[in-house]
Amino acid sequence: MKTRVLSGVCIFIFLVLLILTSGIPFVLNTIMAVVAAAGIYEILKVGELSSKKTLTAGAMIFGAAFVFYSDPSFPFYRGILNVATFLLILLAFTYYMKNYNSTTLPDLAFGLMMTLLAAYFFSAVVLTRRTEQGFWNLVMIFLLSWIPDTGAYFCGFLFGKHKLAPIISPKKTIEGAVGGLAVCVGISYLYAYLVGFTGANVNYGIVAVYAILGTLISIVGDLSASLIKRHYNVKDYGNLIPGHGGIMDRFDSIWFVAPFVYLMVMICPIFG
Repeated sequence: MKTRVLSGVCIFIFLVLLILTSGIPFVLNTIMAVVAAAGIYEILKVGELSSKKTLTAGAMIFGAAFVFYSDPSFPFYRGILNVATFLLILLAFTYYMKNYNSTTLPDLAFGLMMTLLAAYFFSAVVLTRRTEQGFWNLVMIFLLSWIPDTGAYFCGFLFGKHKLAPIISPKKTIEGAVGGLAVCVGISYLYAYLVGFTGANVNYGIVAVYAILGTLISIVGDLSASLIKRHYNVKDYGNLIPGHGGIMDRFDSIWFVAPFVYLMVMICPIFG
């Protein structure tokens, strides 16, 4: 527990520094590109594909490049991303044809799908920062990703009795999920209220929608990551973060929350 708490404090400090420096050109792009590449490696390792070095290297390079260049400030950034995606698919199937006897189509499909998803989901963090009031929107991503999880942990510890998904994630409870949702709604309104003091216009009517849907999507993201681990019979994606596991063990809920926040900001932003 002590190790987990200490690592959590370090992650929090890192997160604060990341958010504060996210407006500096290429800082957020670079860090999220590294996170994406590390996450892709962990996933491919869990899927027993990391031994295929050409495929793994290509996937990691693609993920990092996709996230780095998913910034509207780059000329023709959409074209760059389309070309990168085409090259990844070309590499994957060329590799499969060359190594047909040692690589199965389900393995190839898993690696390709997870690489594309990781690149897309992490790129949503960069895209969200480049929106109007992007600083506050970026904070919202991490708030909706980790507050429900933290609230669910403590509420589940105190009141949890009924399992939420006993086969996929035995420690999660319905009481914890409900408590996490309630905590997230409260923290989200407090956050929006504080942001209002900066002079930003706040749409308080939509805060609850962000919080409720964000919490539910965060849970889906967490359970989806756990589902993959259960399928391959592993406890964690890695051991990079003491007490927490790997990059994907800490950033799994962000996968789904980041694109959700980005889409919501495009449709009905909280801050204006």
